[in-house]
Amino acid sequence: MTFFTHLISLLVITPAMKEILIVMKFRIANLFLLYFPFLLLSLKAAGQTAGNAADSLSLVVAMNTFVDAFSGLNWPVFDACFADDATAFFPPSAKFPYRANGKQEIENIFKIVFENARKRNPGSPHIEIQPREIKIQMLGSTAITSFLLTDPDLLGRRTIVWKKQQDKWLIVHLHASGVPLPQ
Repeated sequence: MTFFTHLISLLVITPAMKEILIVMKFRIANLFLLYFPFLLLSLKAAGQTAGNAADSLSLVVAMNTFVDAFSGLNWPVFDACFADDATAFFPPSAKFPYRANGKQEIENIFKIVFENARKRNPGSPHIEIQPREIKIQMLGSTAITSFLLTDPDLLGRRTIVWKKQQDKWLIVHLHASGVPLPQ
């Protein structure tokens, strides 16, 4: 979807719409700032509030922060993205088939992921993360983001549940899975 097409799709939001769906590449999130005033106008016309639009924007910023910190292996920023009571399911490559409960358990697994990534690729970005088919569902102070990642032989599927706590979007659940690509 081009920037112009996306802009037009935002301008025709109907009042019956119950959730805001924003599909955009995180690497061009800064362009969102260019048409944010148009989004506010279209949301107002659709009966949405400016608060919802601001929440959508702040969630996109939080998601960008998470992806950039993960790609660059910036541990302090990455770690700050998770709520203390977060849970996670990791992809098979993590070799942890169970649910990780709490930030500490998630940190322990990701520290190994970060260490291995630094060994494999000492240059930045250490991990190439290019989310595609991004979907954001706003549900009040909770939001769900989902996207796909493509490796040579695997289609990575990611779902992240966010909760707004003290004016900051934090990850409360991360689900990572992968399926073989059809030949």
